[in-house]
Amino acid sequence: MARPSAGQPAAVDPSSRTDGWSSMAGRIDTAPERLRPWLAEPGLLTARVRATCGDGTRLRLLRLAAAPLDPAISRRLEVDDTECLLREIEFTCGDRRWIYAQSVFPRSTVRRHPWLEGLGENGLGESLATVSDVVREPLECCELDPAHPLAIAAGGGPGARGLWARRAAYRLAGSPILVQEVFLPALLDASEEVP
Repeated sequence: MARPSAGQPAAVDPSSRTDGWSSMAGRIDTAPERLRPWLAEPGLLTARVRATCGDGTRLRLLRLAAAPLDPAISRRLEVDDTECLLREIEFTCGDRRWIYAQSVFPRSTVRRHPWLEGLGENGLGESLATVSDVVREPLECCELDPAHPLAIAAGGGPGARGLWARRAAYRLAGSPILVQEVFLPALLDASEEVP
């Protein structure tokens, strides 16, 4: 269930290594049909996991650490930060890993919203739902190559089949964060009847 961990954590910006990210509308039809509702989920992904998996749902904090902020993420979020707080979590259904998520909190955002450091194993989406003045920018999606850094961070790697991911920037009273979610094979392989 645990994913491999190697070296200094770093916020991974897929757009700095591939141009495969595109708007959801422009790419959703190429995703596996059973995954499309997950990719395009307009509400909280945490709520969708709980509704699908039920009592077997677990959110596990994998890592919360200071990390260098990729310059491409800085540009995307329109900040001058060179460091961020990197949060990695996974959603499991029973003992099956369904979703890996990486949240990138620029230091300037953490200074304005220090509660981000204390999320623990609480869902970020659920916490954001209680904050006024939060805007989610349009979702993007991408089919990650198995050797892609975000796929590797999610526990994939060479030889694994491609993974689908989505991402969105959020603005908390103007302060940005980036959330990247990777949908793992067990989610796609899950039957209609999930324990």
